[in-house]
Amino acid sequence: MPESESESGGSTNRRQSSVAVDVVEQIHGSFGRWQLRTILLIFLCKIPSAWFMACIIYTAPYPWKGELVCRPSDWNASEPLPQETADGRINNLWQEERSTDRLFNVDVCNAYAQTLARGFVSRHGQEWNATAPKDDSASSLPCEQVEHTTAYKSLITEFDLICSRRVLVAVTQSFHALGALIGGLMAYTALKRISPRRLMLLGMLGQIFCGNLTGLVDTYQLHIYFRCLTSIFCALMYTSGQFILNDITSGQARIIVITLSELFWSIGLVLLPGISIYFDDWSYLYVAISSSLIVLVWLHRWIADAPRWLLRHQRVEAALRQLLESATYNNRKVPLTLDVQLTAYAKDLELAAEQKRSYCRIWDGETKRSQLIYIHWIWGCAMVLYNITLLMIRNLGAAQVHVNTAALGFAEMVGVFVGLYMILYTRRHWRWAGNLMIVASLSTYLVWLLPETERNSRRVGLELIFWLILKLANSASIAVLTTCTGEMVSSENRVLLMLSVVTFSRLCLVFCPFLSVLTVIHPLVPITIIATVGWIYGLALRRLNRYYWNTEQPHISQVPTPNTYRRHSQMILRRCSSASTEVSGYSNELLSNFERNMAVSIADIWHINFYPINECDSLAEMELEKRSEELGTAEAAKSRSLETI
Repeated sequence: MPESESESGGSTNRRQSSVAVDVVEQIHGSFGRWQLRTILLIFLCKIPSAWFMACIIYTAPYPWKGELVCRPSDWNASEPLPQETADGRINNLWQEERSTDRLFNVDVCNAYAQTLARGFVSRHGQEWNATAPKDDSASSLPCEQVEHTTAYKSLITEFDLICSRRVLVAVTQSFHALGALIGGLMAYTALKRISPRRLMLLGMLGQIFCGNLTGLVDTYQLHIYFRCLTSIFCALMYTSGQFILNDITSGQARIIVITLSELFWSIGLVLLPGISIYFDDWSYLYVAISSSLIVLVWLHRWIADAPRWLLRHQRVEAALRQLLESATYNNRKVPLTLDVQLTAYAKDLELAAEQKRSYCRIWDGETKRSQLIYIHWIWGCAMVLYNITLLMIRNLGAAQVHVNTAALGFAEMVGVFVGLYMILYTRRHWRWAGNLMIVASLSTYLVWLLPETERNSRRVGLELIFWLILKLANSASIAVLTTCTGEMVSSENRVLLMLSVVTFSRLCLVFCPFLSVLTVIHPLVPITIIATVGWIYGLALRRLNRYYWNTEQPHISQVPTPNTYRRHSQMILRRCSSASTEVSGYSNELLSNFERNMAVSIADIWHINFYPINECDSLAEMELEKRSEELGTAEAAKSRSLETI
């Protein structure tokens, strides 16, 4: 038994050492022209997905004043309907002029009898035959029929989603989130057998077919069914694309690519208003969005497959063909025994894939369970904020919805770059993301201080500022989460952790659209709730900062003054020059070159008082060794002799 255990352990060590030599990365490198082509094409696939996700803003807009005509049950059917006036507006017989949209939204579903009677008398000069209630403020007549007079044919007018049926607009978006949840789990399972490139093509074709049916059906039940089905194919498409991006890049290039992939969601939001203005029917908008993928299907031929997936499934010839193409475009050297190395590497990957990975492994105690609970909560809250801020932009006013949507897209783009800066150039990216989220969320509460005036362009612009601040901070946090969540666990468990947090966040998205219904209480209730959720998960981000930070970034020292620099630098040179009495045996030119080329960090300047003399010697040795490697000439031999000083 001990011998067999030692043999298996030795084979495991040999297998791990062979896997450590990544032939794929040696051939195509971390980034190059070959990767750039595939990356851009995969990024473009996210734009139609963003359109389909956010198109509810334009397919189900809130009705304007005068676009709904309410007919109570006691209305005399022989009387004519309200007619359009000379200024282009619709006379609504039951509605008085109101100062806010909040009162309008209440009055849409209940026609007040006295108001209706007074309007009828003033406009037609005769008594209304319905019995008016004595209490003008308390009684109301429910609408028997609501007629739509808008020129734009939306989901609201098609399926009569008003009053008690208004919640069905949120149900539509919930089914989209449900499709993303199911699609993500299906993609994880399908990638075990289907190549990412082929799965991506299946997602494109499915989105084209089901997306067109979503806009062409004439019943609400079929609409939400096909919307969920289209969302499943969207998830298959961008999940497999993300898999390819992770496989063909590495190092810092992978961090930048994964972070910037969120940028194209924002670009999709910016472009969506420009597309919607060309269509006056919600069905045409769905057809246009879904049909745009036909171009991407044609471009799919230039999307590369994941080379490690090909090797893991023993498709060595296809992987070899792809790596040769990569080496050609990136101008990299190819080993003469590449096919042999790929065959051996494929066996190692196959053996590693045979090891069963249980979901419970991420909860085995290697990472504290409290930290895993934190990261799941943070992901759920961040995705809820991302989705709700898009849906609630409809509340700011239908007249400004195009400008508001584009502004949210630009705020997202800025947030992505802020998050990328935190990842690359800060040590405590979790803390900075949490601080930004807390400040943005707490400042959102100031929206209650805005005066309760008519919802004109000025009022909408002031309220939009708070939405943009919250959107920017949330996008920066999502960028940090997308890139840095995997550092919480070992490399073997990163896929399972990302699957877990993304699945949990999409589960939260299934229920979050119902927050938009709370506008019947007050228009600012939903933004207050998401602001509260924002600063709470900002505190959770700061909590994670206690355990994880970027160790590659050095601690920023205090900036020295010029006098401090001169004093400490002379002290370093004096200590190193006084370490030996043989310095006078060398030429002054050689010594001056040594002093001129010697460099230290700012931290070394501040900590000079803690350096003993022998550490100065080692500092000089390191500098001279570096010079000798760069020169490689006879002067390098002379400079190496200075190490004895």
